[in-house]
Amino acid sequence: MNTLECKAYLERIGYQEEPHTDKDCLEKLMELQLQSVPFENLEVFKEKRVPSLKTEDIFHKIVHQERGGYCFELNKIFYELLKGLGFDVTPLAIRMLWSPDDFRRILHRATMVVLEDGPYYCDVGYGGPGPRYPVKLEDGLHTEKNGTFRVTMEPQGTNGEILMERKRDGEYRPLMSFTLHPAQDVDFEVLNYYCSTSPDMWLTQKTAVSISTPTGSVALTGDTLTIQKEDGSIESHVCDSPETEKTWLKTYFGL
Repeated sequence: MNTLECKAYLERIGYQEEPHTDKDCLEKLMELQLQSVPFENLEVFKEKRVPSLKTEDIFHKIVHQERGGYCFELNKIFYELLKGLGFDVTPLAIRMLWSPDDFRRILHRATMVVLEDGPYYCDVGYGGPGPRYPVKLEDGLHTEKNGTFRVTMEPQGTNGEILMERKRDGEYRPLMSFTLHPAQDVDFEVLNYYCSTSPDMWLTQKTAVSISTPTGSVALTGDTLTIQKEDGSIESHVCDSPETEKTWLKTYFGL
């Protein structure tokens, strides 16, 4: 992104300060991105299209059309923003381990950002169980409002991939694994096509929209709206008509 595009994108997510290439700025950028730009698969599921991964097309979709996107779009454009602001960034291809139906395939994109104190894992396209703030890439725990995560840099049984786990019900469950080898745009083109066309992918089978809020999160999965509140309680509603879904998309996700 050039300077004017970076400025427009920062306005889109509500960032009003002078950007700096430090952890505080990175955390704020991620927080605002997740609270302003929803994860959404409407182009894939409802419009039956393969999303473009060209930077200018994603920029138009998110900034001018005020839409969201899914991981390949969201983490691609956030990577371009960070690069335009002067951050040291590397695209990463991620192996998904959280859901049993993921078959441990590489189906996700994220970003490594190197700050003065070392590398961090940054992800604005996972939603749900993923970390919402930068995670230091070193052995140890990362705790945030969204949960506790454990990073193991040289685990057993991952073929040399770094392992990130999430604590759930008192135990750590594998969330994802990855190497720090830079991924290429062409790698994601293939994954993007598969994820947006394969009947084996849940993204092609039902509506999936989510966004973070200052107090929790909101998600529309299939016909169920789920609101997670600050105290951890969950409020659910079942959609009863296309008009209700349209209202929810506008009210909760700005779509």
